Amino acid sequence: MLTETSNDYILLGIGNSLIDLFVYNNEEVEKLIKKYGLLPKPIDKDFNKINGFLNEVSKYPDTLKVPGGTAQNSLRGAQRLLPPNSTVIIGCIGKDEMGKILRRVLNNDGVRTEYTEIDDYPTGVSSFSKLSNNNYFVRNNKGAATQYNLEDLKSPSKWKFVENAKYIYVCGFILKENFHIVKEIYKHALENNKIYATNLGSVKLVTKYKYRMDEISPYWDIIFGNESEALAFAEMSNWNTTDIFEVTKKLAQLPKHSSNFVRMAVITRDVRSTIYADQNGTIKEYPIIPIAENDLIDATGAGDSFVGGFLSQFIQGKSIDECIMAGHKLANYIIRQVGTQYDSYDSFEHNEVNY
Repeated sequence: MLTETSNDYILLGIGNSLIDLFVYNNEEVEKLIKKYGLLPKPIDKDFNKINGFLNEVSKYPDTLKVPGGTAQNSLRGAQRLLPPNSTVIIGCIGKDEMGKILRRVLNNDGVRTEYTEIDDYPTGVSSFSKLSNNNYFVRNNKGAATQYNLEDLKSPSKWKFVENAKYIYVCGFILKENFHIVKEIYKHALENNKIYATNLGSVKLVTKYKYRMDEISPYWDIIFGNESEALAFAEMSNWNTTDIFEVTKKLAQLPKHSSNFVRMAVITRDVRSTIYADQNGTIKEYPIIPIAENDLIDATGAGDSFVGGFLSQFIQGKSIDECIMAGHKLANYIIRQVGTQYDSYDSFEHNEVNY
């Protein structure tokens, strides 16, 4: 039972509860893409066609079904490096097989799932279909993930986890459909002296919803992102610089409501490095862990796993150097396989790579 002093479920994640489908039957996928007329348009708004495509590829016997969603991916990684019962995720799924898979895998990873299940929408799905030219064809339907409501969050059974958590990680992607929930969470974090962490999400999200990020940014305690997202934020802010070190420093030094915690900005740069800056002007670059080209399989979830590793150490009071290293280790592991899977991380950390 949770109490005001409980250390259980100290890290709360809120985001889109999705499942990723990885499809490698190139010939059949390309037939389906043609059947549903999903190309050459880069973005297709006909959800009947998208859902038809997703339903068919989900039934392929070789389709890999892996939990996705930024917050879910990060908490699963964090829990690998935290004591039992440290993480809990809040979100919305459908009453279907995909939802059952999400709950089962996250629970197996040690993450407590406080999902709301609904009848009218399916569990959110993203498909990553490998084409004959080795590119991915991606389509998604967030489904039930977009239907989470404030009334449900504020119910005693859910809100007790918000009140208990000392660290809250909110997926940037929910700014679109669930901004009302984001507002409730960042105000709670400020009023109760909790750490509020989030991410920039994507270049498209930054470009389209910068005005909402500007409303939230004074509440940021930790802001994560990649280089492209940070540079897009700088451009939208008219900072007149493409120097990623300067941009990271500016992110950390944006106006902030609370003075109880020095804001940190952490920007990943793919195969190059990670840049850390804080509100006091500290800035440092960390090289990534090298990986051989033939060991790099799939980058899906690498940034999310980095966040999970970072937060796992930060929560335990470790140094920034240790936080970054833990993030790099998890990301290095994730890019060696398809999808965000953590099943064999313990043996990998101890036996596979000499750090």
